Amino acid sequence: MALTPDDPVERLLTGPPVAVHAEDTLLNVAEMIIEDSIGAVVVRGANGPAGIVSERDIIGAVVDGLDLEADRASDIMSMDVVTIDAREPIAAAASAMISGAVRHLPVVADGVLVGVISIRDVLAVYAA
Repeated sequence: MALTPDDPVERLLTGPPVAVHAEDTLLNVAEMIIEDSIGAVVVRGANGPAGIVSERDIIGAVVDGLDLEADRASDIMSMDVVTIDAREPIAAAASAMISGAVRHLPVVADGVLVGVISIRDVLAVYAA
């Protein structure tokens, strides 16, 4: 059965979230993005997501001449993390992505990171 915009965001989740520590190297982050075929990783914080690093952030780091083996996720992560509750409707995720100008949303349930959805996940619902 096809998903609708009224279905909860949790129905889009396909596996556990890929998360890194702020002190992980950019090379480690890039390897995880490639290995897991994802567009972004969440940077763990003491109270949930502290940041997010996307493939675009990695490319920017390369263009800026950062050292992938020395520089850290914390050096390039976006700290204004927009999250969504797993029980919110997919339509709310679409609105959050538009208003926050983001392509990846960490999904939380009871304050715990449970996954990440992408704009591609949300668009697939609307295209179906």
